[in-house]
Amino acid sequence: MPTALLGLAHHLPGDQSVGRVQRPTAIDPVGPSDLALAPAAQALAQAGLGVGDLDLVLFATMTPDVTFPGAACFFQHKLRAGTTAALDVRGQCAGFITGLMVADAYLSAGIYRRILFAAGEVHSSGLDYSAAGAPIAELYGDGAAVAVLGARDGAGIESVVSHADGRHHARFWIEYPSSRQHPLRITVDNLRAGVQYPRIDREHVAAFAAEHLPAVVREALDRAATTADNVDAFILSHALPGVVERAAAALALPADRVIDAGAAHGHLTAATLPVALSEAVASGRLAPGARVCLAACGAGYAWGAAVLRL
Repeated sequence: MPTALLGLAHHLPGDQSVGRVQRPTAIDPVGPSDLALAPAAQALAQAGLGVGDLDLVLFATMTPDVTFPGAACFFQHKLRAGTTAALDVRGQCAGFITGLMVADAYLSAGIYRRILFAAGEVHSSGLDYSAAGAPIAELYGDGAAVAVLGARDGAGIESVVSHADGRHHARFWIEYPSSRQHPLRITVDNLRAGVQYPRIDREHVAAFAAEHLPAVVREALDRAATTADNVDAFILSHALPGVVERAAAALALPADRVIDAGAAHGHLTAATLPVALSEAVASGRLAPGARVCLAACGAGYAWGAAVLRL
């Protein structure tokens, strides 16, 4: 049986002004594992499962609570999940796709039967809110979503594909703190230079995504042995405005079947796709049985897509 979403929920903190826009922002001192707690309870309830039914806790994030241990260990403890296995996924902007691939592999191999997969980010504590930094800071938001995954007849993942090209890592990154710098991972001079904040080569990043986002959607559709006409919604994610529209145009997708995952709340990185999917399900826009294509491209560069039936 295919890997299916048995439960799905999300949480967004209240909006705050960031530059020219409003973004969900975690004001209290919380990490991504805290933001994921409420949707985890909701997703488990939807699935009719308890914490004791879980075999693995996955957590996709690029803003972990601390450097180590991983956010999945923090989250597993807060769930009171005993000694259930816990694993972080680092796929950056494509983290939800990467996590789906990992979960699908474990479930298809019969290693695990029930996986709780969380994706969460707290970007607000690591952004430059000065006039110079605002154009990047206003791209981001905080939030989390949680999916409970297991086998189910008649629904589930039909394909999932993932790619990376590390040659371009310095086009879209946070360079410091860095373990490769000795004896300190970040210095006063580094801080003054602002290299602890995200840096984006907008032109290169946008051009790369405009090419590769449509390509990976086509690849996922081919692997699922289906076409765009048979997909009810395309949920596409990218940090920069305009990229999703360019990708949708390249694919000749009808506007009413495209959801720009970051349009409402900003770029939530790994959480962008599942939050948008959860909102679409909760609002009734997507009903059980709908076929959805999810795709994201971003830092790494890492990109991927998945086709699934709800």
